[in-house]
Amino acid sequence: ASEEIQLYFDRDKMAKILTNLLSNAFKFTPEGGEVKVALSLIPSPSGRGMSEGQGEGKIQIVVSDTGTGISEKELTRLFDRFYQVDSSQTREHEGTGIGLALTKELVELHHGAISVDSKSGDPDKAGTGWTEFTIELPVGRKHLKDEEIVEAEEPLQEDIIADEEQFIPLDAEEANDTGTIHEDRNILLVVEDNADVREFIKDSLGTDFQIEEASNGEQGVRKAEQLIPDLIIRDVMMPKMDGNELTKRLKNDEKTSHIPIILLTAKSEQESRLEGLETGADDYLTKPFDTKELQVRIKNLIDIRKKLQEKFSRGEYILKTEGKRLSNLEEQFMGKVVEVIEDHLSEEEFTIEQFAEEVFMSRMQLHRKLKALTGKSASCFLRSFRLLKAKKMLEEKQGNISEIAYSVGFSNPSYFGRCFKEEFGISPSELLS
Repeated sequence: ASEEIQLYFDRDKMAKILTNLLSNAFKFTPEGGEVKVALSLIPSPSGRGMSEGQGEGKIQIVVSDTGTGISEKELTRLFDRFYQVDSSQTREHEGTGIGLALTKELVELHHGAISVDSKSGDPDKAGTGWTEFTIELPVGRKHLKDEEIVEAEEPLQEDIIADEEQFIPLDAEEANDTGTIHEDRNILLVVEDNADVREFIKDSLGTDFQIEEASNGEQGVRKAEQLIPDLIIRDVMMPKMDGNELTKRLKNDEKTSHIPIILLTAKSEQESRLEGLETGADDYLTKPFDTKELQVRIKNLIDIRKKLQEKFSRGEYILKTEGKRLSNLEEQFMGKVVEVIEDHLSEEEFTIEQFAEEVFMSRMQLHRKLKALTGKSASCFLRSFRLLKAKKMLEEKQGNISEIAYSVGFSNPSYFGRCFKEEFGISPSELLS
């Protein structure tokens, strides 16, 4: 009978480790080949019992395949971030780089080690090459701090479903996208054809952002127009539409022109980097990049956007757009928004749907665009504009409180008074006195 082995591990991280290794094994093993997983117990030199979960020793997990194999030269750099094994077969399947770098980091977080041995063979003939990854993890708990250990819970059905959904192909995921937005987190769109790089960026940023993905330029444009993300990270070379064309399209579209874009380039792509900045990218990172540097650059660009929000949310700016010659797309858009509200200022029944239609956007696109530019939702911005207009009219004594309330779309003067005080900290009557 097989002996039970007790091991302390993070279930999600261990699933990623094994998924990455098995995924590569299946990718690079031709038809007729074999992929095997073996688990064994390596006793400690003292031979103390380990099945109780308190002893010493190691668990060894071996994932092997009879696939294309990896040359001796490539093996030394296989776990480097952003390193791509240079073969047509590997490139066709998006390579092994970031996935294996992440796998190594996750194994080491478990106080373990990972190694690889391989022999390259004919990519079209099963059995002529082989690769073997070996993971060793310490059993027991002596290597762990007390705060690193939590009580295990039985997996919930929802967890199983969530794990399965991680492997839905991106195109299918996009087709079923409901456009769900979590207002408490900034949305980042990662446009990159290498799935490992996308996974690396997601893991680097943790849960601070809502991460959306696109695997090519065309899909990136569609998702950017649909979601209006807070920031886009994109590669240069991608299928269907390259990164520079994507930047040009988005920066010249009123719906998406405000979105900061970070360009990812290789060290050798200086010309592409310059072209990317010329087409409108706001910043760039050179691969391999440090995760802390990525986080800092994202923070800087979002902070710059907040300063833009302060400008566009100021009352004096909103009320002075009339008659101005507006230069960039953001200024032009805000001018159009003000013009639409002015045209419907006294109409209490003027809806956000009508508002969006008149600026040629969907309700969500208008909401996301105004939120990015002013920090306010479409409905809040509409109300703030009406109240600012009323404040100006009261200061200029253009009518009494009721008349001015009706003229800016409030049918109930007492409700107007409450909204006014909430907005400015003073009631209309106090302003007039």
